[in-house]
Amino acid sequence: MIIDAHIHLSPPDLVADRTPYLNGEIGLSILYGDPKAPLTSTATLLADMDAAQVDKALVMGFPWTIEDNAKRHNDWLLAECQKYPTRLYPLAAFDPRSPWAYGHAESFLAAGGFGLGELCVYDEGLTPALLDNLAALGQLCLKRGSPMLVHVNEPIGHQYPGKAPMEISQIYELTRRCQGVKLILAHFGGGLPLLATIRKQVKEYLATTLFDTAAMPFLFDPKALAMAYDVIGDKFCLGTDYPLLKTARYVKYFQDAGLSEEAITGVLGGAIQKFLEL
Repeated sequence: MIIDAHIHLSPPDLVADRTPYLNGEIGLSILYGDPKAPLTSTATLLADMDAAQVDKALVMGFPWTIEDNAKRHNDWLLAECQKYPTRLYPLAAFDPRSPWAYGHAESFLAAGGFGLGELCVYDEGLTPALLDNLAALGQLCLKRGSPMLVHVNEPIGHQYPGKAPMEISQIYELTRRCQGVKLILAHFGGGLPLLATIRKQVKEYLATTLFDTAAMPFLFDPKALAMAYDVIGDKFCLGTDYPLLKTARYVKYFQDAGLSEEAITGVLGGAIQKFLEL
């Protein structure tokens, strides 16, 4: 079984014309201000999933900072995924710093939402206040048995749209604050798995954490995945960041990493299927 843990899906009006939504949404302007930046519809997503033999997907919108935008997108996403209950699993995306974030998350999960994510900030790191908010949201997910997917990124290297000024120590603190939560850290956890190769305590804190592979072909040498896999094992799951990249690009990346067929099977679906009981 192939399960994609990181797919972005947008309602038809946003796909047709994003311009009305750019006002007041700095993050959207950063990532999707360029009209060539891809947004995708449900029909296109399902066709691409079928072509790549992807069985299930965790789907999410955008981390809106304006409450009405978040509610509109997440309400649509919930209704849309209910049409495909065995294939699409909706996560609520929003800016976790917002004063309305916790109540919005409660309402979404109570209405049948599968989890929360991708929870993002792009203009700052995981500050103490933000960590407090994420920890509270994590406890909400823990009570409901729901996953929480959080955007993190590597602290060094080139700049690109959406890269936050984030420190690896902040990402580590997030895992410490979310013990027991079904936590998925996007983008290879910003490189946190590599610290597990040299610090035993890091590995101990990752008992209920998975790392998705979103954008890894752009950011990490394939050997990084192989090195981390050797130490922490089956803790990685396919995340394409679709429509950014498609599944085939990742399969080649896993092969280039030198992962065994058994390991690749785990990354493509086995690990997250067990993790989320899908």
